[in-house]
Amino acid sequence: MRMVLIWLGVLLIFAGVLYMAAQANWGGRFDGVRRRFTARGLGLGSNMPGLVMAGLGVLLMLATAAF
Repeated sequence: MRMVLIWLGVLLIFAGVLYMAAQANWGGRFDGVRRRFTARGLGLGSNMPGLVMAGLGVLLMLATAAF
């Protein structure tokens, strides 16, 4: 059971980092064919779900290691 919780934590961390990378990559707006490079996808609000997923993964792994 402990190993399942550790792997779930790893998956949450990986999904959170992947989500934040996707937000940074696709956060800008497209202007026709060209893409305007803005910092729109780099804000805290747009990355909050990724941060929450990574934080839950870390907490899950720490809680599993502590008990």
